[in-house]
Amino acid sequence: MKRHFLILAFSLLFLPFAQGKVKLPAMMGNHMVLQQNSSVKLWGWADGKKVTVTTSWNNRTYQASVEKDGAWLVKVDTPAGGYTPYSITISDGTPVTLSDILIGEVWICSGQSNMEMRMMGNSAQPIDNSLETLLNAGNYRDRIRFITVPRAKTAELRTDFEGKKWEMSAPETTIDCSAAAYFFARQLTESLHLPVGLVISSWGGSRIEAWMDEQTLASIEGVDMEAAKSSKRDIHQRLGCLYNSMLCPVKNFTARGFLWYQGESNRGYHQFYAPMMTAMVQLWRNMWEAPDMPFYYVQIAPYRYENSRNIDGALLREAQMEALKTIPNSGIVPTTDIGDEFCIHPSQKNIVGLRLATLALTKTYGIGRLPSNGPMMTKVDYSDSKAIVTFDNAPAGLFPTFSQLDGFEIAGADKKFYPAKAKIVGRTNTVEVWSEEVAQPVAVRYAFRNYAGNITLRNTFGLSAFPFRTDTWDEVK
Repeated sequence: MKRHFLILAFSLLFLPFAQGKVKLPAMMGNHMVLQQNSSVKLWGWADGKKVTVTTSWNNRTYQASVEKDGAWLVKVDTPAGGYTPYSITISDGTPVTLSDILIGEVWICSGQSNMEMRMMGNSAQPIDNSLETLLNAGNYRDRIRFITVPRAKTAELRTDFEGKKWEMSAPETTIDCSAAAYFFARQLTESLHLPVGLVISSWGGSRIEAWMDEQTLASIEGVDMEAAKSSKRDIHQRLGCLYNSMLCPVKNFTARGFLWYQGESNRGYHQFYAPMMTAMVQLWRNMWEAPDMPFYYVQIAPYRYENSRNIDGALLREAQMEALKTIPNSGIVPTTDIGDEFCIHPSQKNIVGLRLATLALTKTYGIGRLPSNGPMMTKVDYSDSKAIVTFDNAPAGLFPTFSQLDGFEIAGADKKFYPAKAKIVGRTNTVEVWSEEVAQPVAVRYAFRNYAGNITLRNTFGLSAFPFRTDTWDEVK
């Protein structure tokens, strides 16, 4: 009898531990950043019927019901951001406490290799200013936090992942952080004086189709669905695979906006790219339950691809520009001036990050009197054998003034393009373009090649002009 009593007492002693098995996803951990002034989602799995969540910033306790599959989710209110560390206690019998939680601005960073490229660079492919940035990274340990979703060679839906956690900015951790994303975050925290959290989910060489579901892609007329779903495609290029394995595990994490750096792998399919990106953004916004969530993206890098004189890369960049018309609350940053003819991964990720931050700071956070972007062509007039090109986003005019500009080409009715001379008209936002070979120009192109050489046209804030063409002659190279 005594023996049975001891066994029962021993069992009762450990009963709360047996029932209180709260499991949290990798996205919810120590050192994470939660979106400020929001109702953010917290979630996980448990064995019991109820889960309690207590947040230290307001000492408020929330209750969540556990579903039949063990999943639970609750929304908690967050205050204005700052550098005060907080904690969250979650319990289903046994409390689990998450500590050193900051409240600030959260951005989802996705795309292919130019987003994935770490601060350490690739083999024989460096990142500009990486050494100084890494040595100073410890100064941002309470200002920049990031988590990187690991690759998974599966097409199956993932609700969680292993092997990665929230990291604080430090030389030893930042070396593995997306360089473009980190430079973006550094400028953001310097300007806003708030912590910034980065959720990095990217895969080098991925196609845009991999980042959306089948229903979304099927809504686009003319897309070859069978090719998109083909098992002959690698996981990172196949329809829905990265949506399932890389995006779904983070979809509950409340964020301010999206950063997107992708497109190289969709060259040759430019006619579908703008509608695909438009549909993908709608899908993502639906997932995040934020219909107007900012979506800022990067022009694909100038690079030779198969041939520098070809235009398949230029056509994809043009499609990226077209998407601005169909994606509300979106923006694109130029890379016309920072390509590398022989390296598809340009080293100037600091410039990419700065330009993305400028876009966010002006459009999302309301900093005024600065152009959000580089000059874009608005109209072309033809007079006296010259083309007069007008640009916007140049409130103080274009630069370099009084210098010959490279990258312009001009054509007559015969559709033959010739390298053109080009010069800014005084201290204005217009450029004169002409060639002795073309007496009556009807079309102008600027930087409309895979790689166009030394491109210098920009506004006085250093933001590069976007490439353009005035014709629709896809077959003319």
